[in-house]
Amino acid sequence: MEEHLMTEQEFEQLVDRLRPRLMQMGREFFGSDTEAEEVVQETWLRAWGVRDRVELTDAYVLRIARNVCVSLWRGQRLQMNRDADVLAADVTADTVTPQEELEERENSEWLLSRLQRLPKAEREVWQLFYDEGLTVEEIAMARATSVGTVRKTISNVRRTLRKDVRRHFINLRHLLIFVLIALATGIGVAAIISPRGTMRGVIQKVFRLPEDTTIYDNVEVMPTYHKDIDALYRHIAAEIHYPESALADSVQGRVIVRFVVEKDGRLTNFEVVRTPDARLSNEAIRVLKLTEPWVPAKNKGQDVRCHFVMPVHFRYK
Repeated sequence: MEEHLMTEQEFEQLVDRLRPRLMQMGREFFGSDTEAEEVVQETWLRAWGVRDRVELTDAYVLRIARNVCVSLWRGQRLQMNRDADVLAADVTADTVTPQEELEERENSEWLLSRLQRLPKAEREVWQLFYDEGLTVEEIAMARATSVGTVRKTISNVRRTLRKDVRRHFINLRHLLIFVLIALATGIGVAAIISPRGTMRGVIQKVFRLPEDTTIYDNVEVMPTYHKDIDALYRHIAAEIHYPESALADSVQGRVIVRFVVEKDGRLTNFEVVRTPDARLSNEAIRVLKLTEPWVPAKNKGQDVRCHFVMPVHFRYK
């Protein structure tokens, strides 16, 4: 057990090295930087939780990321903020729960059963990309084919798996229930529950319904930066000022900040989950405030307050 325990410095080096590869995997699955970033954060939190039990090789981390992607496909919401709370309480106590282990096993078995139905050529390309961690260019070279052909094969497999998911989870009974609910609620109820509908505003005033001030951890649509995630990191890099005293003391590392994205896109309730130094924490919070406004989270069609976890890296040259 002890021989597998990875230090925090080694873990951060692994994070820095594999992050571009995990972002590429997330984009290949979902075509979205926002969801790719969710995949990356959840992958690292799960990897941190099992570092004392397994050796975190590149291939093992990529398998974790693949299972995270499958979880999203199957409608199992990520628990990023919950895991961040555990880290805040005690970083060394972070573990993977039996439920998460069961989910990992179910996802692996489900994916393996679907892959076995694919033609051999497609299955081999998929495994080289998602299990072995080869790039599209490396796969094309190994199989003596073009990069375009490899990309098309990966896209075809992903499309096939998505169809399997829909067939597995959407059946006639679900469709019938949906139709009955739609008929029962009608257009009037739809107008009432609309977050910007006039009917909702009138009802709230007449009946003095309280505004929803709950700070959510899990929502249907997570809050996002008003541009893409790459633009967010560029913004942070351009605005960040390395504290001179921290630089003189050769302090560097990653600051993980948890905050609330308000309904109007403001960032509030900043708290530091992990940091190498308080001086870096203050600068990280200052820079994050400059990224306002964000696009708020949505739950049941309404803008809601929501927690978000963001890493800010400090490295001196």
